[in-house]
Amino acid sequence: MPVEKDLKTAYKTLYDDKEPLKALHLYDEILKDSPKNLTALIFKAACLEKLYFGFSDWHSDVTMQNAKELLDKALVTAEGRGDRSKIALVNFRYFVHFFNVKDYERAQSYFKKAKNLGYDDDTLPLWEIRLETKLSKRSKKQRDSTMKHIISSVESTEDKREKNPSHSPISSFKNETGTQEFPKFRVDWYQSSACVTISLFTVNLPESKEQVNIHISSKDRRTLLISYQVPKAGSEFQYNTKLTHEVDPKVVSLNIFQKKLEITLRKIDNMQWKALEEGMSTEASRSSEMNIDSDSPTCPSLAETTSKERLTYPSSSKKKIDWSKLDIDEEADEEAGSADSFFQKLYAGADPDTKRAMMKSFIESNGTSLSTDWEDVSKGTVKTSPPAGMESKHW
Repeated sequence: MPVEKDLKTAYKTLYDDKEPLKALHLYDEILKDSPKNLTALIFKAACLEKLYFGFSDWHSDVTMQNAKELLDKALVTAEGRGDRSKIALVNFRYFVHFFNVKDYERAQSYFKKAKNLGYDDDTLPLWEIRLETKLSKRSKKQRDSTMKHIISSVESTEDKREKNPSHSPISSFKNETGTQEFPKFRVDWYQSSACVTISLFTVNLPESKEQVNIHISSKDRRTLLISYQVPKAGSEFQYNTKLTHEVDPKVVSLNIFQKKLEITLRKIDNMQWKALEEGMSTEASRSSEMNIDSDSPTCPSLAETTSKERLTYPSSSKKKIDWSKLDIDEEADEEAGSADSFFQKLYAGADPDTKRAMMKSFIESNGTSLSTDWEDVSKGTVKTSPPAGMESKHW
């Protein structure tokens, strides 16, 4: 068919001869006779993109907007025909479009769509590497920015402590308006023999699980990307890291709480990790370890324990307390409101083991001791330690 020959000529002009303006005119001629020719719509958009980046006369927002509109029209046409291969091609061209304008997060979403639709091209692995590199660099910049903010907050806190040493550690983190200042997000983690769970604490949480994108590189099974849009802030939350060991990309669970995201990943090798992220010291990335049967088909949450793991601890109270059964519900804590504001502040952002340690140490010591180290507190009864110059009396 003549149109097929014209399409081949235009394609050769665009990519082999590298003459996008001439190719643009050829595609215009084809679209005059066939306004819904998918191939012409897709590659006319490619011509405009090449003109935008290669010629100053075409370097305007109008050029890129016209290219985007051509792809929109091509997608509607492809979906109307139910042509899966063409839908995949249009999504790939969307990816290239947004990649070139450095909107890498949106480019990534279209790249995933194209792959899921079965798009196959020799250049695909190269594009994927380039995309992961760009996203990794951007994530590193965000982490560096977050670290600078944390360092600045710590230095500010230290200055306040030096000027007014009587202030408590909690109040020293408050600003002039009396509200607490937090970094963009905080990362915590714990592990069992079979799984590792990552907690991301942030004030900008997604409304549903469907809004969260979790991607684990199928190549190294260690590169992890978690992202979602934050409409109120007009930005995107993104956590990108390289884990110290491999995880199964197909086994991922996500839970959203009032103050954090919790992502559970299955380990490839049932071994204890010394650190979560590659290059992080053991001290800086210490986790809470659980003795869970590695043959368990699913990875339990931190609150789940077996009957073998339930321990009771000696107490002066007649009523024995099974501290491992203490159910820490973060959302209930926030809504109900504790009678003791001191615990409310210390509880904020604490993981379940820390909360158990705080409760056990405070109650068993008759209010004279407060510890956040569950490993130490769980060994036995916490003794009463009255302040200097005072003595405890048993009634």
